[in-house]
Amino acid sequence: MLSLPLMTTVLANLFLFLTSGGSPLLVLAAGLTIGIVACCLVFCLLTIRRLKARAAQLRLQADQQARLTDEALRAKSFFLTNMSHEIRTPMNGIMGMTSLLDTTSLNKEQRGYIDTIQSCGDTLLTVINNILDFSAIENGKITLEEKNTDVRTCVEGVIEMFQSQTLNEDILLHAYIEDDVPARIFTDGQRLRQILINIVGNAVKFTRQGEIRLRVFLPQTHPPEGYMPGQLRLGFEVKDTGIGIMPGQIHRLFQPFSQVDSSVTRKFGGIGLGLSISERLVLLMNGRINVESQPGLGSTFRFTILTKPVANRIVPSPTPAIPVLADKYPLRILLAEDNPINQQLALIILNKMGYEPSLAANGKEVLDQLKKRVFDLVFMDIQMPEMDGLEATRLIRAGHGAQPIIIAITANVTRQDREDCLAGGMNDYLSKPVDLEHMIHTVEKWGRQITTPAVS
Repeated sequence: MLSLPLMTTVLANLFLFLTSGGSPLLVLAAGLTIGIVACCLVFCLLTIRRLKARAAQLRLQADQQARLTDEALRAKSFFLTNMSHEIRTPMNGIMGMTSLLDTTSLNKEQRGYIDTIQSCGDTLLTVINNILDFSAIENGKITLEEKNTDVRTCVEGVIEMFQSQTLNEDILLHAYIEDDVPARIFTDGQRLRQILINIVGNAVKFTRQGEIRLRVFLPQTHPPEGYMPGQLRLGFEVKDTGIGIMPGQIHRLFQPFSQVDSSVTRKFGGIGLGLSISERLVLLMNGRINVESQPGLGSTFRFTILTKPVANRIVPSPTPAIPVLADKYPLRILLAEDNPINQQLALIILNKMGYEPSLAANGKEVLDQLKKRVFDLVFMDIQMPEMDGLEATRLIRAGHGAQPIIIAITANVTRQDREDCLAGGMNDYLSKPVDLEHMIHTVEKWGRQITTPAVS
């Protein structure tokens, strides 16, 4: 682009060239023409400068907005993680003690109270998990962990979860799995269960009498786009005789934080995330979800997933309530936990397994204990005063002493939290509230590896 002084010199020379030896009329015409051109060029030059300045300003604003958005996302993630931890820590005590109480001798009335506590706890955990999952989906950080999944176990587990809520109502809640459905499939069983819990829970919430049926079937449809040999499309249908939905309100079902109308939230509760998350999880599983409904007659939710059948069915053996494992796996265990209730809960479980674990209230005490004696297994809480579990683990792994198996027990439950624990040197991960069977399985798993002599 020509600068203004250079442009002026060019125009002056052009004027002298055109007017040398010419008539007054030609001089006038040349002067007018060059004047107009000069004005246009100056206007364009000034406009370009203004546009450049405006573009630079917009870029600066866009950068600032991007930074603010990133900061807002980080703040939201930090808030959700901390809130999850603060809620899950007391929930671990509530759910854990309830599970222990359920293994004792109770009469029918007491058993009913326990079932109610467990049901309310499961509902609260579902709300917490939905909020965290929605945040993860928004940030594109949710992935599937596919493994062999027993279809019947998954479906029956969902039905059992809501059975107590329908016993006092005039509702028949049941499931039907068609004969041609494979017994086991390769999919993310936890996410499939989450989808079913959200949809069946929705049906239970809005049905006061009649029937709720969960059906599993193989849709008679053409192979989907991207279909690979060996894959199959598996269908799920939840049909209820509930209050139904007006046709004009169905489109709002899968919108986050949305109910079909405001009275639904007041009357039935809920935060309007379950179906939104379910739709996105179904899409991750290369499937589709839809709903048919008539006011007063009920609703039918159907969804499909793309999966693979697993040839051999492995029937899981029933797990005893709390097996005595210390005789089979004599482990020296250290429990690092700062919360007194959670300390008590873990001690009771480990004592019932036959162990007498040592205690540490923070990471510094863990290091002190490891200097005094050798431990085979350390259950390590993450958030502890003075020194957290991750820092303690890093120092243990950087040392030259005995290297115990370290199991994280934490209320931080996102996939990133799990990866941070494993990357920090931990061997395994248990999330709070700690499931009793998961803890038993973890002790068995690592006890087997610790006590089995290495093959030379």
